[in-house]
Amino acid sequence: MSARTFEPAQIRNIALLGHGFSGKTALGEAILFNCGVTTRLGRTDQGTSVFDFEPEEQKRCGSIASAFAWVEHRDVKINIIDTPGDQNFMYDSFAALHGADCALVLISAPDGVEVQTVRVWDKALEMQLPRILFVNKMDRERADWDRVLADIEDAMGVKPLAVQIPIGAEHEFKGVVDLFRMKALTWKLDGSSAVTEADIPPQLMDEAEAARENLVESIASTDDDLLEEYLETFEISPEKLMEAFKNALHAGEIVPVLMGSASHNAGIQPLLDLLVSAAPSPLDLPDFQVTTQDDETITRQRSADAPFIAQVVRTFMDEFSGKVTIMRIMAGRSPDDGSVVNSGQQQSERLGTLHVQKGKEREPIEVGVCGDIVAVAKLKVTHTNDTLSDPRTPHILPPQRYPPPMMAFVINPTGKGDEDRLKVAVERLIEEDPTLSISHDELSKQMVINGMGQAHLEASIEKMKRKFKVAVTTALPSVPYRETFARQISNVEGKHKKQTGGAGQFGVCYLDVEPLPRGEGLDFVNKIFGGAIPRQFIPSVEKGIRERMKHGILAGYPVVDIRVTLVDGKYHPVDSKDIAYQLAASKGLKVAMEQAGMKLLEPFYSMEIVTPNENMGDIMGDITSRRGRVLGMDTKGRNTTIRAVCPLAEVQRYAPDLKSITGGKGTFVMEFQGYEDVPFNLVDKVKSASPFTDSGDDED
Repeated sequence: MSARTFEPAQIRNIALLGHGFSGKTALGEAILFNCGVTTRLGRTDQGTSVFDFEPEEQKRCGSIASAFAWVEHRDVKINIIDTPGDQNFMYDSFAALHGADCALVLISAPDGVEVQTVRVWDKALEMQLPRILFVNKMDRERADWDRVLADIEDAMGVKPLAVQIPIGAEHEFKGVVDLFRMKALTWKLDGSSAVTEADIPPQLMDEAEAARENLVESIASTDDDLLEEYLETFEISPEKLMEAFKNALHAGEIVPVLMGSASHNAGIQPLLDLLVSAAPSPLDLPDFQVTTQDDETITRQRSADAPFIAQVVRTFMDEFSGKVTIMRIMAGRSPDDGSVVNSGQQQSERLGTLHVQKGKEREPIEVGVCGDIVAVAKLKVTHTNDTLSDPRTPHILPPQRYPPPMMAFVINPTGKGDEDRLKVAVERLIEEDPTLSISHDELSKQMVINGMGQAHLEASIEKMKRKFKVAVTTALPSVPYRETFARQISNVEGKHKKQTGGAGQFGVCYLDVEPLPRGEGLDFVNKIFGGAIPRQFIPSVEKGIRERMKHGILAGYPVVDIRVTLVDGKYHPVDSKDIAYQLAASKGLKVAMEQAGMKLLEPFYSMEIVTPNENMGDIMGDITSRRGRVLGMDTKGRNTTIRAVCPLAEVQRYAPDLKSITGGKGTFVMEFQGYEDVPFNLVDKVKSASPFTDSGDDED
């Protein structure tokens, strides 16, 4: 039996965002339970969660990928996107946001606004999504409503609009006052969904009236006509107040904040009512931009009558159905014959039976409509971020951009003959998770898997073993040191002469070599005049130089950033040939290395580290101990962003160290910056650990 089809105006797409362990999945499970989708509150640690269904998530007791489910409340369909809060998996959250119309940001009441909370808030703001705050864990020790509101304003730069005030605190938290209806809503912290409505307790009446006045004034100030009416009568009808509230929420002019305890199913019914009555439907959001095949940017309407266009927000591998593609339909309806085109790859796809997800379970639907989030199995070429569209209007939606990887492991299969299976398995993983990538260690010639951190890579490797039956061993990649010339040297002779019974080999070249600024590579200059070396052999000289640059004489690492000028040479009409000039140039460059002296270079990475203010000194001291340099810092609320540069050799395993220093509250990103000299006192250490040995003279 197919699931019911909802029209766009009756759909709400809500992304649950927040720092790790703020209770996003617990809130999602409570919503499912309240709407009758499940018969008990699911828990990740007990393996009963609808959202955290992967074994790797149950092992870590936390989400590592976005998950989707839907409920029906008051004849409205609410699509729930549960996103990871760990920085290792944060960019999966950002991709999933392309399926959302509203961001529901969770804040742990005892912990306040944390690092990842600010990151997801800023991303939702960048994407111009309406935002609602939910203060979770109000029943815990140290849960202080007023302190959290002040923390939100300080750390996030926004004045939250309370639509509730708490009844009780910490373990005595038992309900809220609804400031719209001025009623007390109470519950028992036993997981049941029963809510009791009553009059406001007398001891809270003054606080409730002051909060109600602030609510009304804040909403009225977003509408000039309504504000004028309010100043004249000091009254606004409930209908006008809610309509203005909706408009201000959709425009991002107000940020309402609610509260509850997701793990005890408290505060869920008022939240659901607010999502249905005030959160935007897909038709309430502004038009969106697309790129045409001619690279023109045009605007498209969110309409059920427009040509079909959808964006893939998640891909995962199902053991029974194979590749499952989850997409958000931006406009139109799914075509009757299933014919669509992958606009970016310009390849045709055919949509089979469409489904709606409830975790790993799914139900068939007859048609996908504008604004809905639907799934389809076994697409051939389509991946996360891709656009599927009507073949007559092959437009492309802006994709999620991913940062450079921050950690890498060399991986080797443990089973004999598994090399080919390993490559296929990694490629399948990348289909699920675009933040993963593969490369090759240029020193060991082994496969490297790149990701956002140690936890990210370890979870991916566990998943590869479970899903694709390929186990691997891991190691850190070799640090890609380089060598360059210490000084300029001129008129160095490179000579190759070899005589056998027949024709011999003869080539002589004279080289000037000088170091260049970092990042310049090789600049080969030909200054031969008068035919000292025939023109056809000039490329042979350059080829010999490039071959010799693959290994320096100091530690065997590649040579970079030099200008080699060919100034003169000698030629024999019979014995001079291509190989002779290759070897002559190689020998000449080696002699130049010996005479000029070489120095080692190491890669440096720029870093941005976000840490709680109290850990700032420890982080700066740690950076200095790693031979890094602190370039500056900015403080925002309770967190400080430190900008620094560090040698790669010292930060290959930085993620667990930062977690230890900050108690898991610090985050960082890093990106290759350039090469710098290895300190003199470390050169011998690098040389002794080098995997290379110089081969001595070039082959005669």
